[in-house]
Amino acid sequence: MAQVAIIGGGLSGLTLALYLHKSGISSAVYEARPKDFVSGGNIALSPNALRVLDHIGVYDTLRPQGFAFESVAFLNGRGGLLAKVLNGSYEEYNYPALRIRRTVLRGELIRQLELLGVPIHYEKKCAGVREETDTSATVEFEDGETVTAEFVIGADGIHSRVRSFVRPNGSKPVFQGLAGISGTYKLSDLPDVDTDTHYPCMLFGGNGSFAVMPASADGDEVSYFATFEVEERPREEWAALDADKETLAKMIKERFPIDSSWPEVVRALCHRTPTESLTLWPFYLLSAKESWSSPSRRVLLIGDATHGMPPTASGATSFEDAETLAYTLAHIKAPLFNDSARPQVIQAWEDHRKDRVSKIVDFTTQNGDLRKTSTSFIHQWIKEMTIWAYIKMVGPHMGCKWMYSYHGESVRAVLGRLGIDESKAKAQ
Repeated sequence: MAQVAIIGGGLSGLTLALYLHKSGISSAVYEARPKDFVSGGNIALSPNALRVLDHIGVYDTLRPQGFAFESVAFLNGRGGLLAKVLNGSYEEYNYPALRIRRTVLRGELIRQLELLGVPIHYEKKCAGVREETDTSATVEFEDGETVTAEFVIGADGIHSRVRSFVRPNGSKPVFQGLAGISGTYKLSDLPDVDTDTHYPCMLFGGNGSFAVMPASADGDEVSYFATFEVEERPREEWAALDADKETLAKMIKERFPIDSSWPEVVRALCHRTPTESLTLWPFYLLSAKESWSSPSRRVLLIGDATHGMPPTASGATSFEDAETLAYTLAHIKAPLFNDSARPQVIQAWEDHRKDRVSKIVDFTTQNGDLRKTSTSFIHQWIKEMTIWAYIKMVGPHMGCKWMYSYHGESVRAVLGRLGIDESKAKAQ
């Protein structure tokens, strides 16, 4: 029996499994999707995410496979430069920011786990946590199989089945009134288009926002992310819309028409991208302030399962969750640790993560209105001036130093302040 059962083979679950192996703790990953599932789209990894990946030895492999950058240009909807913002810095953080395909990142994490012999079980859909004792927890799958482990970790996303056990009366994810459509194309396939602009960039226009981010090491392949307001739909309808690529193409073409004032490269990307590359991303937010752990502290949540955020904000926090939880479980699993202190240790980890994630949520969502439609020319002008003035005032770091300079090892100091040192605690 593995000591830890990880429900969910996404980025946070796989990262946790690698960290646990590094700490000498056995785990098994249970993934609902088939082995040949391909993660769509790209992901921007900030320095705090890359620091986590470096600690488990995959950064050097991933770095040449993505586009490394330090600053993002903020532009108005006509392509005029408003400001440049640091998203990474070798000098400040020892890491750049990195834009990379999700399938490349996830594939490398899986490859490392396979080399280490950590089991990953595919097509294992979690039905829920069946029971919990003071020494273990049991999870049940839709095929009828049950698995018991010392800890069950819910890394199964914003629609987590594990969360319903931890928070039986918890709040539901709240729709933010926005959705994004992403696509991928090569600039070299646009020889007749003026593609000369600042990359990567975020454009704030009158009818939404549009990000263009190089995704290949040479910068030729770009991914874009168009954000605009939409009505909420049931989960099944979101899935159906995501699968309906022709409708997604129609939506993005109507939002960014060929005769609009958006820069030529934006219009070309929207109207020429092959429909099969389009992906839909509804913006939901799940409160991070509710419980992350069950009463006996044997069932825990990480990533989107406990603090789902819009796709523009959530990546690094999930990696941090995985690293800090691995340190915490290693603290608990130390030979001389007194298990009666386990609830206190888990609660300290949870409080540490809640505080940080809540601040990140507040920070990244406070400017959500900038992505929304302007009601008038004056409204749009105010939006542009607000961006310019704010960055002029706070500087190119845009107040992000505290976010990007985070080290997961800091949780060890938090645990140390409890006065429960695993090297001194008495065994039961």
